[in-house]
Amino acid sequence: MNVLILTASTGGGHNRASKALKEFINKHDPDTRVDIIDAIEECSSLLNFTVVKGYKALVNWTPQLFGAMYKSSDKQSALSEMVTVIYQQCTKRLQPVIESYKPDVIISCHPFAGAIVGYIKTYSDFSVPLISIVTDFLPHRAYIAEGIDAYITASDKAKTLLNTQYGVEPGRVYDYGHPVFESFYEGNGRSRDEVLSELSFDPDKRTVLIMAGSFGVTDILKIYESLVAIDVDYQIIVITGKNQRLYDAFEQLLKGSGNIVTEDEPEFIHNLPEDNILRTIYESGETMIDMISSTFYPTTDKTKPTKLFFFVDNVDDYMHASDLIVTKPGGLTTSESIACALPMAVFKAYPGQEEQNAALLVENDIGIIIENATDAAEKVGALLKDDKKLIDMRDSCRKYVRKNSCLKIYELAKELADKASPDNQESSNDKEPSNDK
Repeated sequence: MNVLILTASTGGGHNRASKALKEFINKHDPDTRVDIIDAIEECSSLLNFTVVKGYKALVNWTPQLFGAMYKSSDKQSALSEMVTVIYQQCTKRLQPVIESYKPDVIISCHPFAGAIVGYIKTYSDFSVPLISIVTDFLPHRAYIAEGIDAYITASDKAKTLLNTQYGVEPGRVYDYGHPVFESFYEGNGRSRDEVLSELSFDPDKRTVLIMAGSFGVTDILKIYESLVAIDVDYQIIVITGKNQRLYDAFEQLLKGSGNIVTEDEPEFIHNLPEDNILRTIYESGETMIDMISSTFYPTTDKTKPTKLFFFVDNVDDYMHASDLIVTKPGGLTTSESIACALPMAVFKAYPGQEEQNAALLVENDIGIIIENATDAAEKVGALLKDDKKLIDMRDSCRKYVRKNSCLKIYELAKELADKASPDNQESSNDKEPSNDK
């Protein structure tokens, strides 16, 4: 069987979901061929640049504008109609690329990708089964298309909303959860004591993991300073991802090297023409003056044992070794934390899907929301002093987690592909894929 997975680079979660699914299939069914393509890049390099870079510019520099656009495009509006036109234009370029892979089933990990293929199926004789994974905890109109055979959700609420708000038949929705690497599930991977010993950390102390790559430099340095001032004996792991500027700033802060100059303007903004729309969006941001060439002045000499990392490929190790994670509430990061039974303190949620994710965490007693550095010190400090609360939040993760998501998604993919096979189509007309959780 040939499986084609579609993704796009608006945030790392879509790509992580794609890779987790491919790794699972390659490991457990090596006879199946799995390919991953960036659907928006295949449609148009210019469109990919505009969508990916425009998304990053909006969420980082004008989040309120992004939130307004997110809400507007979730309704029948001029903006949602424009998105539909873009889908239709993309079909001409994407369809021959997809057909060249001769897939038996397509799995989309991005709303645009799934909707584009849905349009292809609706307006042509292309009939390969299509599964769309809703990579946040609540759906959006961008995911919806007639040609999608099955939707994968990660919350009961999303399953209900797809039916009541977007008109998707319940039989096409499967609450299997996001594709997560197997190593994230509690009980898998390396032990807490092993990881902490490797870091020369005390296994008897609380450990807080800060996943900081998507934060602004000044914001996260302020939060870190507030956290080290908490009157609790604990230790900190900081992972900055591929954010080199943030890593360098943290190095200076940890070395006590004085004031830290931060320049949060992304490099690609520097390279754009003066009249480019992305530069205009960026320069209209409310916090622009504070962010460009600003200086962070350390305000405390208090410390906590801290290990600083740049990009790592074993995030699961550090999650399993931690008692609490401070991060943004992206869909896949959230699912990985839940799989680890790791309580969350989420910060700076973008208006739109991240705000919805954060609200769901609070609603299910999986996480808390922190608003700023002062709030972080108060709320995280209270959690670190409350053993019962942390235990209860871990238990809430265990109750919420969707286990074996990759297995269930792959079994559904095989079932749909088998039903669509010319050899089995007649006999399978009376059989619907099982929709058990």
